Amino acid sequence: MFADEREVLDRYLRVFGLAPQDLIEDGTVSEADVVRNAWADYQRDRTDAFAIVAARSALVVVDMQVGFVRRSSPQWVPQAERMVPRLASFAGEARALGMPVLFTSAVFLDPSPTDALRMTVAIAEGNLAADTDALEIVPVLWRDGDQLVGGKHTYDAFRGTDLDYRLRALGRDTVVIAGTLTNVCCEATARVAFDKGYHVVMASDLCATDNPFAQEATLQTVRRSYGRVLTAEQVLAEAR
Repeated sequence: MFADEREVLDRYLRVFGLAPQDLIEDGTVSEADVVRNAWADYQRDRTDAFAIVAARSALVVVDMQVGFVRRSSPQWVPQAERMVPRLASFAGEARALGMPVLFTSAVFLDPSPTDALRMTVAIAEGNLAADTDALEIVPVLWRDGDQLVGGKHTYDAFRGTDLDYRLRALGRDTVVIAGTLTNVCCEATARVAFDKGYHVVMASDLCATDNPFAQEATLQTVRRSYGRVLTAEQVLAEAR
């Protein structure tokens, strides 16, 4: 997170290869003001967009499976392992409020419908292949009554799966997204959920990735354009 508006403007100049004198300031518009205002807007929780109502919400836990959480896995995400107790506690609170909990588990096919096998060596080598123990949901997170979404073969948890059908059958129009990786499967799922008309909530401290810059970028993007980004406690406080 940038410390202040000056820092974000300096970063803007560096990323786009600009010098201060390159900024457009013609007396009617100010590029610097556009950058500063956008930065502020990326931080704003749009409380007026929608309220989090437990009876209309579902917790969607993305890919909290052994292949990402186990330390011996070639795709281990340390922060995903670290947040397991916090996610387990949050899921328990969500169930108590009447929110169904739905889990996804990524399984990559060979051949794949996407370029996943070419993008990630561990996937190409079969880390998340069918019938491997890497697909198992971390046991401490699962409870009787939870639902497992079938057929997730790419990043977006809606593509080719029954997630949309399950949510609509449950009468849910709001998805609280948690899991890993924040900037890959969680983000892809949030974007598609938005396009399908769902209210999107991303739990900032219940989403994990292996890159701090990607974590912040995804949360800012979701906050400005796709939904609300709140901590687990903020979600519960509003849903109660």
